[in-house]
Amino acid sequence: MNYYFVFLITEYLKRKKEFRDEQIRIATENHTLQTCDCCCDDQLLNDDMIACDNNHRFCLTCIRSYIENGFLSNGECFFTCLNPSCKYEYSTSLMGHLLAPTLFSRLLTKVQLEELRRANIPNFEQCKFCTFGTIIDDPNVRIFRCLNQECLKETCRTCGEPNHIPLRCDEVEKKDELDMRTFIENRVSEAMIRVCYKCKQRFYKLEGCNKMTCACGASMCYICRQPITGYEHFNNNNKCGATLDVVQLHQEEMNLAYEEAKQAYIERHPEARDLVLKYDPQQHLNANKPMRIQKAKRGRHRH
Repeated sequence: MNYYFVFLITEYLKRKKEFRDEQIRIATENHTLQTCDCCCDDQLLNDDMIACDNNHRFCLTCIRSYIENGFLSNGECFFTCLNPSCKYEYSTSLMGHLLAPTLFSRLLTKVQLEELRRANIPNFEQCKFCTFGTIIDDPNVRIFRCLNQECLKETCRTCGEPNHIPLRCDEVEKKDELDMRTFIENRVSEAMIRVCYKCKQRFYKLEGCNKMTCACGASMCYICRQPITGYEHFNNNNKCGATLDVVQLHQEEMNLAYEEAKQAYIERHPEARDLVLKYDPQQHLNANKPMRIQKAKRGRHRH
């Protein structure tokens, strides 16, 4: 970077601070310093303050943060005075003065669309994911297609979900259902996976002896998953036999994992306690037919 350019910037900032300090000193002597009722900063000048139409005054920084956070976090585009009892709105021109040009351009687009919506124009609809809006006169059009090149999402006009044709609205899985189902399915899938205690290789089996020997040389019991050396572990052991119906074992493990996963999810998300899943994994677990695992990978384990 050009050092002379850096010098000029440094000098500019220094003089700006000196000028500010002098203005504060004069205002202090004249008892004209201002205080913001929002941030409680009491070292403010008249030029640092903005008043609404009801003369409630707050500093530029607080009003700018209020507008930026409201727009970026909540999608708001109309902002009433920071005084809770005041209903006056800050003007669009004021927001243009406070905000960066790119941010103000986005907010202005949202303001225009919101004003169209408030005008109750017949058949006016807005994209669920961005600020694009249009008029759709044909009631038979089922899908809203956004023409914003940065969005281009398609949504169902009836339920507001992403385009789900050919499914009916009542057949579509909502986000909260999807989150709960995938959480349970992941736990259920993991229930039948064994992990070598030595090298962490993951595996499962379809048949054969329950003494599993990994490629790394470690041996473990397939049932209780504990390290073993020989076959003595299976002698006089009511729980762990040398052979068993592995399909039934996996079924029992996955059923138990289902119940535990469902309970764990509800504990994390109490609002899901009464949620009914359209595609409940339990329907597959309890199907009255043998479980089949296609293209199974046995890993590099032997017995």
